[in-house]
Amino acid sequence: MLYIVLGFSLIISGFAVAKPHLDLELSSDEYRLHLQALSKNKNLAPDDPSITASLKLGDRLSKWIAKINASRPADAAIRLTSPQTRRGIPIETPSIYSPSIIKAGAEKIIAELPEAMKSVILSTEELPSSTGIDDETFIKHGRLLDRNYQSAARYKSVNPYRMQYIASAAEDVRGYYYLTQNKIGKEELKDVAAIDADKIAPIKDALTKICINSRDSVANCKKKVDSAFSSNTLPTLYTKYYATAQKNWNDFFLIPSNGTRSDLDWTDSVMTVPFNTPSIAKFVPYLQINIEDEFRFGDWKLKMNFGTFSNGPELVFQAGVVPHVNGLGGNQIVMDSNQPIEEYESQWTIRHEFGHVLGLPDCYHEFYDTNLEAYVNYQLDVTDLMCSRAGNMKERIYTELKKAYGK
Repeated sequence: MLYIVLGFSLIISGFAVAKPHLDLELSSDEYRLHLQALSKNKNLAPDDPSITASLKLGDRLSKWIAKINASRPADAAIRLTSPQTRRGIPIETPSIYSPSIIKAGAEKIIAELPEAMKSVILSTEELPSSTGIDDETFIKHGRLLDRNYQSAARYKSVNPYRMQYIASAAEDVRGYYYLTQNKIGKEELKDVAAIDADKIAPIKDALTKICINSRDSVANCKKKVDSAFSSNTLPTLYTKYYATAQKNWNDFFLIPSNGTRSDLDWTDSVMTVPFNTPSIAKFVPYLQINIEDEFRFGDWKLKMNFGTFSNGPELVFQAGVVPHVNGLGGNQIVMDSNQPIEEYESQWTIRHEFGHVLGLPDCYHEFYDTNLEAYVNYQLDVTDLMCSRAGNMKERIYTELKKAYGK
């Protein structure tokens, strides 16, 4: 879900506050716990009214569902999420959110709510213990409300660090992605007159983005791209910025040299990883079932070696934390003790976090777009375990692990 980025902080009223590095698909319950911790910081600015309103709607929905489920058997409980509903946030259709976008979304959702839901959600009266409508319709509209809540919760979580997210726009990989996906290189850019009219705008945008990857300003990059179009020198501009853009893309996938471990054993088709035996017995099968089941490819597999190690990975539980690892190749996986390990969210999280123990970085990105005046985020590959909750182990992960640890 995340690995702690050290040395990157924000100063608020004289206090250094670490920038949050939050998984893009946190559940609403995970956001609530994070917001509870955030509320202890008295130096933060008041919320935008539209953010407050969407959070209130989401909280009321959550309490309503809890009351409904209290009178139902587990197999008939209302669930807004499941492994089957995970779709990720594709790079082609990023999530874009701001107070105005969240407000407009909430107004549309409320306008389309069935009356049986609207009368309860907008009321302050005691919550009923039933949906008042069929479960399928309730879940359909409930998911929309819940996602709007998540956008508001995320805005509240990241907005105190806006300057850092503005700086992160330099790592936006969408320009590189567009050029490579559409097989646009120096040859295709040689003759401006031959470029289809409908491709000019997206090509200009992509070239501007790879220029920004070199830490130049948006304004300067736009001028350079326009000039290259006018003078028919696009191949020169492409060559100047492509290598940096490519490295920027690769950095989201490659294990860095300072993130590799020295305590792994790769023999034939088995990679053995030491792990400190948890003090609570049930966490041994929890780790084995989830991690060993995930990290497999063809005949290759990962094997956990439980024991006592002075500098080996360990599992730590704290109440109300956002799960994380203390750095790429780190040894401490910190999980939320309030989250039942039987839940899908926990099972996916431990698999993803163990990837960070092996040195694998997150392959998703988020930044603040000053032109849109909104936050933008996406996952580079929604089928990849390190990018998305919809993802799994892939050949590219195996290849990267073999490159780092194979003999």
